[in-house]
Amino acid sequence: MNRIYTLLTAIVLTIAATAQTLNVQVGNVTYQFPASQTGDMTYDNGSTLTIMDKTFDLSDISSMTVDQSQVTDNQVRIIYDGTTATVQVAGNIAPYVTASINGAHVTIDQSNTDAVNGDEITYQLSGTSTNGSLTLNGSYKCTVSLAGVTLANPTGAAINITNSKRIQLSAKKETVNTISDGSGSQKACIYSKGQLQFQGNGTLNVAGNCKHAVKSASYITVKNITINITSAVSDGFSCEEYFQLKSGTVTISGTGDDGIQCDLGGTTSTGETQDHSDEDTGNIYIDGGTLNITATADTAKGIKADGDVKITDGILNVNQTGNIIVEDDDISYPTSVKSTGDIIITGGSITINNTAEGGKALSADGNISIDESNATTVIDITANGKGGTAETSGSSSGETATSYKIYISFPTSGGGGGPGQQSSGGSSAKGIKVQGTIYLYGGSSEVYTSTNGAEGLESKTAIYIQGGKHYFNCYDDCINSSGKIYFNGGVTVCYGYGNDAVDSNAGTTGAITIGDGTIFTYTTAGSPEEGFDCDNNSYIQITGNGIGISAGGAQGGGSSSSTISNAKQGYAFVTSSLGYQTGRYYTLANSSGTNLVTYSFQSNCTSSLSFFTAKGMASGSSYNVKYSTSAPTDATTTWHGLYLGSTATGTSTLTTFTAK
Repeated sequence: MNRIYTLLTAIVLTIAATAQTLNVQVGNVTYQFPASQTGDMTYDNGSTLTIMDKTFDLSDISSMTVDQSQVTDNQVRIIYDGTTATVQVAGNIAPYVTASINGAHVTIDQSNTDAVNGDEITYQLSGTSTNGSLTLNGSYKCTVSLAGVTLANPTGAAINITNSKRIQLSAKKETVNTISDGSGSQKACIYSKGQLQFQGNGTLNVAGNCKHAVKSASYITVKNITINITSAVSDGFSCEEYFQLKSGTVTISGTGDDGIQCDLGGTTSTGETQDHSDEDTGNIYIDGGTLNITATADTAKGIKADGDVKITDGILNVNQTGNIIVEDDDISYPTSVKSTGDIIITGGSITINNTAEGGKALSADGNISIDESNATTVIDITANGKGGTAETSGSSSGETATSYKIYISFPTSGGGGGPGQQSSGGSSAKGIKVQGTIYLYGGSSEVYTSTNGAEGLESKTAIYIQGGKHYFNCYDDCINSSGKIYFNGGVTVCYGYGNDAVDSNAGTTGAITIGDGTIFTYTTAGSPEEGFDCDNNSYIQITGNGIGISAGGAQGGGSSSSTISNAKQGYAFVTSSLGYQTGRYYTLANSSGTNLVTYSFQSNCTSSLSFFTAKGMASGSSYNVKYSTSAPTDATTTWHGLYLGSTATGTSTLTTFTAK
């Protein structure tokens, strides 16, 4: 005992004299006490030693040394080296950290750190092990810092955090960190019972070989860090409450299910809260950064939200393949962005290439709202996948697409019926699917939608086009709604070559409503297809000073006696069997020669009944349609066959009529 006391006295004198660090080693765990902090060390009953409130049994101490190593307060360093690991604990938090090591599998139990001013503990991981892990237990916020670690656990989770508090998982600048798991019953390669906040300026690579790559039983946020999900048996990211990408770059590939899935944590949504405090919505937020997803599994979703998907900024790229699956009369579709609630886009750049069978780019059970007023918004959607077919008693729901500059194409024919037919078993490729209402807001956006076998824009509830420039070139209906369709701004051109151009099945006045803006719609499919199809021409309603032109086919099967109730401006249904030809430019003008609108056709178009309304048309006044073979050169707006503000006058009269 005297010898031990003498040894301790010598160590204390050495520390005091040189202001160094006392290292107390217990197995592979070293507790490091800076000389400036040690103070008195209590040696009690010849069996224990207490340093900075940390009490050691002398029988457990492997060695005590003094050196010049630097110690960072509140830090625990875990160094992996093949089949072993060592742990270094800063002295100021030694009383609150208990570490145990089995090979390279490290388990940490953390207790209250209030005695160190409530500062968080940082667990810094480095080194390499192909048979190691970290298990972190406790109930206090902390940080896990990845400082160049390669860690694989062949029999379980690589990082398993049972702490239900907020965990910051940080990748140190200029480090590359690779984490993978193996067989077992774990939920993910990286699992946290609490909130996960990814941050840092380094790189994290994750492979989930059992289930998910990353799983949180609470929310997940991402800032600055670069994360590569290289594989996952199930989802890339799985979380509850909400997922938020603030900045950084996330790349997800090789998943057996969804890229990102966010579920509602409880049974009732809290709704979005300020700064997302105590929020439980199931929402996915993309507020910045870059998100790249390659989804290849059958019926997989690129991102899937139990609540809403809200995109305000950043870059979203989704490449999707796969097939539909039918089980018990239920069809599941590969979908790039899926929301059980709404999809709300107010900014950002979205590129989706969906070649999946029956694939859908955007799908919402609620509403889709795309604000085109943000000139930085870019949406580029290509859906090349062939349509799949399946026997089901269910019915398909709406599809649409839009924003600042959008290209949507369906190059191959889809499933479902032919022109004018309905098919409950169809699962043709879709650009955007929505159960609820579609809202397309204003701005200088350009929207291009082309299909071959699928409808361009469809909603089962209602469609509002408030602005922007929208061009549809579709085999099936360009625009279709089970409810009403409102044109109240912007410029819309619909060319249907296999079915109706615009089709509303609302069955009531105002089924197709023209407010402000310009709508030019025509079909080359011939009767019974129509430019405006709303079952009855009297269902068309004019509430503003917009321009409306409809041609081709039967136009409701009506006649020149068709009426519109409470029309705000003049209109006409013309039954002169107009024959429209390509290479001609048609001008609607009044008897004084004032042009109201000039238009041309992409393909030859015959029409037993055409519809006209335009700002300046008055009931009882005479109008004519003339044409020229020379395109106007003075138009203020030129957009896919529309020439607005043109003073050019046709040289050959096609028809004359009196407006109602």
